[in-house]
Amino acid sequence: MELMDDQLVVAAPPSETGSSGSRQEHSTWKIIVVGDMNTGKTSIIERFCDGHFMEYYKPSTGEDTAGTEKYQSLIQLYYRGAIGLFIVYDVTDLNSLHNLEFWMKNIDDFAPSNVVRILIGNKCDLESNRKVSTEEGQLVAQHFGIPFFEVSSKNNLNVDDSFMKMISMINEMESENTIKKDFEVLDDKVILGEIDSKMSSKCNC
Repeated sequence: MELMDDQLVVAAPPSETGSSGSRQEHSTWKIIVVGDMNTGKTSIIERFCDGHFMEYYKPSTGEDTAGTEKYQSLIQLYYRGAIGLFIVYDVTDLNSLHNLEFWMKNIDDFAPSNVVRILIGNKCDLESNRKVSTEEGQLVAQHFGIPFFEVSSKNNLNVDDSFMKMISMINEMESENTIKKDFEVLDDKVILGEIDSKMSSKCNC
């Protein structure tokens, strides 16, 4: 497991092929975590991959913003070949919920059409600061027709369950031969990354 440019690389679960006794083969999956800044995307990845909670994270100081030509080129490259997407909002930040439309449009525009999507409401441990109810999150997930989990990377609540759901859905789709085998091959690994937008209207960076 290693961290490279905000991407965590972990081993993918094997799947058996061929007759009994044949070697197991690994799928290669690119799974991306997207959402507004400060929604806890990195802490979710760290919790699942390394089993610890990242209290503070210093974001990139890059100046690429949504709408610029450079940003559009980068975003297309980032989504290309993704087989799974976690879309994250912060239950203590109502704007991060409202901005899900922006992220879903990006996914529709740039990600493969059959990419697996799961909605994540993060920081559910901060109940006293909650601005988005569980029911509101469920309604948004129903609107987009995707599974929904509220998680706490701090308390390790539902993080593993959400990733296991993702793996299960990908395996199911692969077994039905509905996913094209055009995703990135990196030594039988799952690629976990994150991306956010530095739109002045969305966050105070």
